[in-house]
Amino acid sequence: MNTKKHLLSILSIILFSCSESDDSPIEQSNLQSGVVITFDDDYVDEWSDVNHILESYDWKATFFITRFNQLSADKINKLKDFKSYGHEIGAHGLNHLNATTFVSSNGGSAYLNQEIFPMVTLMNKSNLPTTSFAYPYGSRNTTTDNLLLNEFQIIRGTTYGKSAPSSQNCFYNYDRIVYGLGIDKSYPHFSNSYFLSLLEYAKNKNKIVVFYGHKPVTVCKNNYETEYQTLIEICKYVKDNNMKFYTISELYNLQNGV
Repeated sequence: MNTKKHLLSILSIILFSCSESDDSPIEQSNLQSGVVITFDDDYVDEWSDVNHILESYDWKATFFITRFNQLSADKINKLKDFKSYGHEIGAHGLNHLNATTFVSSNGGSAYLNQEIFPMVTLMNKSNLPTTSFAYPYGSRNTTTDNLLLNEFQIIRGTTYGKSAPSSQNCFYNYDRIVYGLGIDKSYPHFSNSYFLSLLEYAKNKNKIVVFYGHKPVTVCKNNYETEYQTLIEICKYVKDNNMKFYTISELYNLQNGV
């Protein structure tokens, strides 16, 4: 009888252990569903304009800045205002170089010395230290990832296409490399209703979706432009459904229990 009880106890422990370990981090998570809205390049004035419109939704965004050495004092002050508001200022390379191409031709040290270290120094001097980076052109590989993960806490790449939400790669998966889906109107997958379907999926599955755009405009006429209406619809959905606006570095904090 004691032997049977002992065996049952062992079996219970094994079953309990399996049920604990089989769950993925996302399945175990109690995080609040939400969105990470990011912008790339140096459209500081346009970001400031749309910020005034989206403030009513209590939104937050991450602005990945490039060509910091060419910014006027006024634009740098606007970035500081963004930070004070609760937005995040991330890095997008000093000269917007294609990371994989440059590293392949010149090596990792040259890339860091020309593209990363000077940018970080300038941002630090302006009281805009950064812990996040977004790849120009979305161009990345394992070599560049390993190089940059030594310099930044979290990195954003890109993903494309209009696949079913369950197959999309733009949801946060507890990795230091995340992938954003472009919301510029020039992308072949552009569709406000599709973007909202991703938010609905995130809401129902307790996930966080990552988007990226470039230059906010009222009406798109060129590539790399994001219409106000797209941003308004995204922000309205998030607020109406009690979802959360995250900055990119808040994702890093989630996986590190900060």
